[in-house]
Amino acid sequence: MFCMTGDTVNAPMGTLITIERDQSEFTRLAQLGDILGLNQFEIGSVHQGLSEKAFRSQAEQMLADGSGVTDEKAAKLKEIQTQLQMPDEMAQKIIKGITSNKALGNMQAQISMGTLTVEEIRKMREQGVEIDHAISPEKRMNLFRKNAERRLKDGSGSADITALTKTLPEDLGIDTDKAAKELGKIAADSKKSTMIQAVALLRQKKSEEVIRECRNIVACHQVAPDQKLDWTVESEVLDMYSVFAAAVAEEGERAALSTALGISDETKANLEGVISEGGFELKDNKAVADEALF
Repeated sequence: MFCMTGDTVNAPMGTLITIERDQSEFTRLAQLGDILGLNQFEIGSVHQGLSEKAFRSQAEQMLADGSGVTDEKAAKLKEIQTQLQMPDEMAQKIIKGITSNKALGNMQAQISMGTLTVEEIRKMREQGVEIDHAISPEKRMNLFRKNAERRLKDGSGSADITALTKTLPEDLGIDTDKAAKELGKIAADSKKSTMIQAVALLRQKKSEEVIRECRNIVACHQVAPDQKLDWTVESEVLDMYSVFAAAVAEEGERAALSTALGISDETKANLEGVISEGGFELKDNKAVADEALF
């Protein structure tokens, strides 16, 4: 180990400084092996074990900051590997183990804080972390629910069905059939709660926020089309569509919303006619507010 790591001297403030290795010490090491009666197999085993220990120690120090294997670090690690005459396979195994353990520790901390994202999980998988063993099925399903809810309520109006039913479950190691069933429940519940939120915003005449919630209703409807929206105050449903249609020129978006709200083609055409003639005005319907919400 002395030959591999070099000599050290005491420095001020109680620190140690490693002196560059003296290659001539390896000659004395070989002589020592002969004196002790060690054969080449025994000497090779000792060298391999100590090489791994020395490489691991230095690699852990270099990767301790958690920034990963940068180009600069990779070059330095390669230099150390060459000095220790370590095979590429063994060096990469040690580096991968260190980075995996580091990522696993960070992941557990993020799970505790509730800040772990699917993107980070995907990155950890690429680093070799065995997600399926590191995170319980229940926690992975909770992550699926949170990410699905976030995507259905991002205001885009589009639910990426492939991402939600295939990519996301695969990233989290969840059975696709279970994920699809859970996604249907999430979308159905979100559809109802989003409708309540949209009407509340409508009554406050917050048109831009109404439009966003309308798009969320469309996203939920794409996943759960069988979940009907039965609203007791029809005029509020029509006003909601009218607010959206007055601001959104894209026919495809208007058609998707009318379908989600259960508005017939005839009623849709009549509303759009009124809007084009400037006859639509958002009125306060506060008298039925409390009754309709519940």
